[in-house]
Amino acid sequence: MAASDLRIAELTLAAPAAALDALERFYRQWELPASRAGDRLEITVGDARLRFAATGEGEPFYHFAFLVPGDGFAAAHAWLGERTAILPDPRTGRDVFDFGFWDAQACYCHDPAGNIVELIAHRDLPGAFAGGRDLRAISEIGLVTPDTRATARRLHDEHGLELWSGDLDTLGFVGRKAHTLILCHPGRGWLPTGRPAEPHPVEAVLSGARARRFRLGPPG
Repeated sequence: MAASDLRIAELTLAAPAAALDALERFYRQWELPASRAGDRLEITVGDARLRFAATGEGEPFYHFAFLVPGDGFAAAHAWLGERTAILPDPRTGRDVFDFGFWDAQACYCHDPAGNIVELIAHRDLPGAFAGGRDLRAISEIGLVTPDTRATARRLHDEHGLELWSGDLDTLGFVGRKAHTLILCHPGRGWLPTGRPAEPHPVEAVLSGARARRFRLGPPG
């Protein structure tokens, strides 16, 4: 079984150095506490910490999700639309995604570093939403790796985590509902834009798992 108390306590991602100022303004506009220390920016999301570490190499981007209280999705969707452009499904034009198999709804946007940011609400996790400080947690992070099976084995052996949804040939969701690591091959398109996934460094501190720190870097 997946670790029943797993949470993503800390997440450190790479970001272009030139984007840090814009990222800080963007997430402050979301009413999220933010602080800078040299070449690092830290954002507080619920009881979790999201850190961006400046890099001078390339333009790394990620997919990650923030957890919205289950009764608050409509309010969160409207709140997001007042602050930035919500990304539509290119096939239908709709900007609300209903994941019936999870009893969840989601919407997406870009942040200034080009990250694909998701707000997701699982209906069986109740609560209302009145602003950014009601975002509960870092709910998801995409781990892009050419060997999803080896990464899944490592997460199991080192952290006691198992696949709870999806599969390792398309998208594999490891951990538990609403607190999950998404295993994805390079080149697979992320919702909703279809932008091909790229491997970039990820460091996560996981609470409730057997080992606390997990690192994943690009091959080579």
